[in-house]
Amino acid sequence: MTTRNISSAAVALSALLLAGCGNGEPPAYDLVIRGGTVFDGTGAQGRIADVAIVGDRIVEIGAIEGRGKRRIDAGGLYVAPGFIDMHSHSEVPRLQNGGQGPSFAYQGLTTEIYGETVSMGPVGGLRENNLPEELLGKWVTFGEYLDYQEATGSAINFGSYVGSGGIREVVMGYEDRDPTDDELEAMKNLVREAMREGALGISAGMSYVPNIYMSTGELAALVAESARLGGIFANHARTMNGTDPEAISEALEIGELADAPVHFFHLNSTSSTRADEFLSRIEAALDRGMQVTGDSYTYTWGITGLSAYIPAWAQEGGTLAMLERLRDPAERERIAEDFVTEPPYLANVGWDRVRLGVNDPEVNGKLVSEVATLRETAPEHAFMDVVLEQQGRGIVIDWNNEEDTLRQVLAKPYVAGGTDGSAIDLDAENLPPLIHPRHLGTVPRLLGTYVREEKLLRWEEAIRKLSGLPAEILSLKDRGTLQTGNFADIVVFDPEAIDGKATFTEPFQYAVGMRYVFVNGQAVIDEGAYTRALPGRALRGPAYTPQGQAD
Repeated sequence: MTTRNISSAAVALSALLLAGCGNGEPPAYDLVIRGGTVFDGTGAQGRIADVAIVGDRIVEIGAIEGRGKRRIDAGGLYVAPGFIDMHSHSEVPRLQNGGQGPSFAYQGLTTEIYGETVSMGPVGGLRENNLPEELLGKWVTFGEYLDYQEATGSAINFGSYVGSGGIREVVMGYEDRDPTDDELEAMKNLVREAMREGALGISAGMSYVPNIYMSTGELAALVAESARLGGIFANHARTMNGTDPEAISEALEIGELADAPVHFFHLNSTSSTRADEFLSRIEAALDRGMQVTGDSYTYTWGITGLSAYIPAWAQEGGTLAMLERLRDPAERERIAEDFVTEPPYLANVGWDRVRLGVNDPEVNGKLVSEVATLRETAPEHAFMDVVLEQQGRGIVIDWNNEEDTLRQVLAKPYVAGGTDGSAIDLDAENLPPLIHPRHLGTVPRLLGTYVREEKLLRWEEAIRKLSGLPAEILSLKDRGTLQTGNFADIVVFDPEAIDGKATFTEPFQYAVGMRYVFVNGQAVIDEGAYTRALPGRALRGPAYTPQGQAD
């Protein structure tokens, strides 16, 4: 990871203090945040204190006598470590919008983690490249992608897992079969390369093609390569909407076989209304000494790709093969019958709880059941027609939980925050036709609704879930807590005002309540306004080997 050693920061700090003492004046700081209630991100209660910053580091916390070049009076406000999104999909929007993403800054997010199923690299081989035209050819390897985004500029720190689905696509394409020995070895090599290029671990979206075609053993073999280089196994389990608790057991088995810590994406939607059954398996693993964590967003409806609803067998061979099957009358009838009986079973929520987000004003924002009525056809056929018309592109927003079981997941101490969303710039020209409010309101909904209003969590517990816990899960050095020597990723917010304004019916609204957000010591939110600064950095994982150095 490209961070300066804490001892170097301490030496610099000592020199600064000695210089200040030598001329009889208090040491000068770049910034002093005074009189706020400081939460350090460890779960400890808040305390009134000052925080001083020099450059990109926190240099002092406590009762600070020295002056700064700038002073922020934080009386009545909360000061906390910058929040970390454990599950972001902002890769492409960031690159398309010059590194900007105000919707995340207004939530206090200073770091986001990518790569749920596939990662932005490696590309090539048999993998379909669905990137926007302006990004084609900009990188091939995982490391080249990190370098490219960092050079382009980012308002937020970012890191990524290497996606095992993308690895398989490069080597095997979209075939539903076991790999040969040579193919498995090629995939292992790609995992090792990505880890040395900065991956934080390896991910799998086991309800999605091509991960859905991979056996437990194949996944464990790839996860083991990452684990040997210090990576975690982050997974979207082989189920959704509480369908199969055995999927939790499978992911835990992969972790045990590979000797890897296991992290579950969006535990809220994975466990759904069967949270007791799902979480009890995780807690049994914790009791036997495994490292297991999860993340959750704060809504009872989720979002996924339009074509993800198509049965996995019908997606074999890639997008063009899927579309050809949807045109074939016999295959079409089989697909219609298999929506709820064959993996990934996503349609089992009911077509009256699946909303379409596509570039067609006639159907955009409508439930599939409504489109079926409009077109006087069965919902399965209405859905297949839309997939064909849109060439597989688009999203659905679908039901996945109820409030009681969502709260049950949010309250667990091993569950961190994760938007499962994308950073949105409401001034951009490339806004999608339909968005989920989690892009703009996940964190403030946690703090405003579940902490301030419902008191499901104490402030210090929720802040830990958003900062110290994610940094611990990912082994992020010098981040996630407010400590002397750490990077100055800091949020200052009004606990009485923090709130997510976005709703499902009116989603295009930024959150409120964030007064200041600092990324590496630079303000991206300043006095409540977005600055468009680009101080973010690539955060590379434990096996990172700079180019040109020996392994």
